[in-house]
Amino acid sequence: MKTSSYSPHYVKLRAWLKERRTLSSLTLREVASMIGTHFTSVGKMEQERKKIELVEFVKYCQAMNADPHEGLEIIIQSIAEQKRTTKI
Repeated sequence: MKTSSYSPHYVKLRAWLKERRTLSSLTLREVASMIGTHFTSVGKMEQERKKIELVEFVKYCQAMNADPHEGLEIIIQSIAEQKRTTKI
C-alpha cells in the first residue's frame, strides 16, 4: 500500500498539530527552538510542504505538552473512517 504525506489522514494530523500549537500559545520559532530545528521546517510541516517524520512528531508534541498518542489516534480513526466509507 502506497501512502502519501498529503493524504487526508495527514491533513487531519497537521490540523491537530497546528491547533495544539496555537492553544499552547507557541510560535513556529518557539516550537522549532524546542525541537532543535529551523522554524521553516515546522511551518512547512504544518503547511503540507514537508513530510512528518515520527521522531520529529514526538518532539513536536512534547514541546507543546501534547500527548503523541492523541495525534496517532487521529490517524487511526481517519483510516477506520476511510475503510468504512469505501466498503459502502
